[in-house]
Amino acid sequence: METVHRKEISFQPEKIEHLTTVPEPPTFLSNPAKKHYKTMGEKLVELNRLKKVYLNALEIFAEAMAQFEFATKQIHAKNREEFGTGYIQTYRTKATNISTEVVLRNDAASTLLKCFKQFGLDPRSERELKGVENVGQLDIFTEFFKEHA
Repeated sequence: METVHRKEISFQPEKIEHLTTVPEPPTFLSNPAKKHYKTMGEKLVELNRLKKVYLNALEIFAEAMAQFEFATKQIHAKNREEFGTGYIQTYRTKATNISTEVVLRNDAASTLLKCFKQFGLDPRSERELKGVENVGQLDIFTEFFKEHA
């Protein structure tokens, strides 16, 4: 048998630096989305969480927030006219279904939650980003077995 010697390759991933200012929002974003882009971007810079590689996620967040805001306003406007019509739409055939505004709002909310995770803005992903263990919370089973061992 022939032994093959391989040269060890060590590579270090490029260090990704945090941004200290929010770049201008892309021109393709709607005006409400540009507002959310700037607002959330500033918060992320303040938290030292905005990186150049996350700018696409910030764009997605901004547009999703604009859609969430729009859909919620539409739901409230319809409900002011007749309560419930913002949630349920009734067709000419008298069939009913969830309104398109609710679908839009729920899809936007789902996208927002994914973006929050990307930026470490929920408790679990924040711990993962920081590498911090869940100090102060106990694993119930571990504690139980310690006491009854």
